[in-house]
Amino acid sequence: MALTQTQTVSKLRTLNNTDNIVTEIEVTTQSTDDSDPNTLNAVDRESFAIDYSGGKSASGFVAYESLTQNIILGWISEDLAASSIKTQQAEWIESRKNPPAPSFIYKDLPF
Repeated sequence: MALTQTQTVSKLRTLNNTDNIVTEIEVTTQSTDDSDPNTLNAVDRESFAIDYSGGKSASGFVAYESLTQNIILGWISEDLAASSIKTQQAEWIESRKNPPAPSFIYKDLPF
């Protein structure tokens, strides 16, 4: 069956002033196997700090009101690529679908 993985911006932390400069991004990663989406589903959140030292004069600055999901995810694309969350979620789902054989079992007594 197919595994679907999505990453979406779930929170933005900004400086507490009128500039609304983003300082941290929270991303929610969700993995779902369509063979049993209610059981084979994993959700995790990660936060990524943003270098905001350039303020509004930083190259490529985008006003808060003009931000989109794609722009924000683009800022942290390397961090997302380096994250192991998608792999961990896929492995967890696979282990639920095909659990490994137990290391120990109880057997009937031989007598």
